[in-house]
Formats: sequence, C-alpha cells, structure tokens
Amino acid sequence: MNFGKLGKETLGRVSSERRAGRNALRGNFSRGNGRLKVILGISAFSVAVVEPEFPLNVGYLARAMANFGMNRLFIVSRNKMTRREADEAAKFASHGSHIIDSLQYIRSVGELRKRFQLIIGTTAIRGRRKSNITRKTMNMEECAKAISMRVTKSQGLCILFGRDTTGLTNSELQQCDYAVTISTGTEYNTLNISHAAAILFYVFARFFSKRGVLRSKSGSTRVERERVIALFKELAVLSDFQKFKQGKLSEALSRLLGRSSPSLRELYLLMGLASKARTKIRTLKTRRQNIR
Repeated sequence: MNFGKLGKETLGRVSSERRAGRNALRGNFSRGNGRLKVILGISAFSVAVVEPEFPLNVGYLARAMANFGMNRLFIVSRNKMTRREADEAAKFASHGSHIIDSLQYIRSVGELRKRFQLIIGTTAIRGRRKSNITRKTMNMEECAKAISMRVTKSQGLCILFGRDTTGLTNSELQQCDYAVTISTGTEYNTLNISHAAAILFYVFARFFSKRGVLRSKSGSTRVERERVIALFKELAVLSDFQKFKQGKLSEALSRLLGRSSPSLRELYLLMGLASKARTKIRTLKTRRQNIR
C-alpha cells in the first residue's frame, strides 16, 4: 500500500525511533515470539505537578515518591519556588528531600508533552455527560493495563497532578494521553494531592512489579497516532464536517487510539483509507469547480 510522502516519512521515523529505543533499553527487554518483554517498575515514572500553591504538598508528594523509589519531579510553572518555600517542602519530604533538591521546572504542559512519550493526567472530576470526552476517565487498573500495552521506553512516562485547589484545566487534560480518576465511592471524590499520589503509586507499583510487560514489536508510538489524527482532521475539513465538532473529533480519536493501543499495521490501514478519501474528495471538488 502506498501512502506517498506521509507514509515514507512515518516509516523512516519509525525505524530510527525503534533503533534508538532498542539501544536505550538494551538489557531491559527480552525477546520471544515476535514480542518484546519490558521490565518496567514504578521507578520508571516521572511525576509533574502544575502550579503548586503549598510547599507542604510538594514535600509530601516527594515523600510519597521516595517511598516507591521514584526520583524525578517536575513543577509546571513559569515561576520557581523561593528558597524558603523549597526549604519548607524539603522539611515535609523527610527522606525524599533529595527529590526537592533536584526538582526541575518546565513552563507548560505542552512542553512536558514534548519531553515524555506518555502523560497520565489525574482528575477528581468526571464528566457527567456522555459528550464530555475530555473528562471521560479511566480507573487506575485500566490505566495501568493500557500503559503496559504502549510503553516503548522506560524514561518516557509521566504522571501529572493538577493544582492543589482547582486541579487540571480541560485544556491541560486534553494534552494528556490518559485521564485517570480515583473513585472514593462517595460524593466527595477530591483527595489531597499527596494522598492521591500515594494511592496511584501503590496500584501502579503492584501492577508493574508482578509482571514484565509484553509489547508487540510492531506497536505504535504517539508520532504515528498524531499523524493519523492529522489526516482525519484534514479529511474533516475537506468533507465540510461541522467546525465546532472538529476539535471533538480530534480528541475522540486521540482517546480512542490511546485506549485501543493499535499496531503500526492497523494505523497504516487507517492512514491509507484517509489518504484515499482525501484524494477522492479533492478530485471531485476540482471537477465541480471546472464544470462551473
């Protein structure tokens, strides 16, 4: 099947990414029956928090990370903590104070997205309407399983927590590959950030410590999934799809591809269909204009 320039670029990039991934993870994979076994633990995850308001919560978050052997903490903010705030956070971090000492700052969730292969966003607010795709969340076990089917490198995973009081915005949550909610079973579903982190880390640690993660060697990455979405966005414009629904279409495709973890072969089939349809629509439109 010929996808033209787009397909060639994708194939070339996939090959180089796979080579880089294999080199970076040598010793962390075992092979068998056309699949790779990723030895992945909770320590492979980085953690980020958006615009924290209270040093105490940053400290307790670092402490929870240290409990599970996690070391990389990012603060998503244009402003850095003051020395006094950092000292206060380190005090509450206890034996996790080294995480505060080495924390990194990043300016936006968009920049965080460029740095990591997968971002897991957290929210206490689930969408009540079926049309609210942004806040259609997964539980922790579903999310862990989905991650295990997509991971291609151990340093490319980040769990993202929102602000202490207001959490993640819709825009920030839309930039996450997964959205997860910890259900308390009550009407009051909002947990303190460090409490939520400890529960999530515990569930993920149990899931990944029990097994190596089997992943098909033909598994797709975010690069290919975004190319599919871009093709269908273009197709939506060409077919006069309602403008106010185009954004929802992109988000729906992103979540759908994230949950289903398609192989490269499956994505190429989708790309082929979209490319054929795009060409057909362009041809028909050109003929129509010539007739006029």
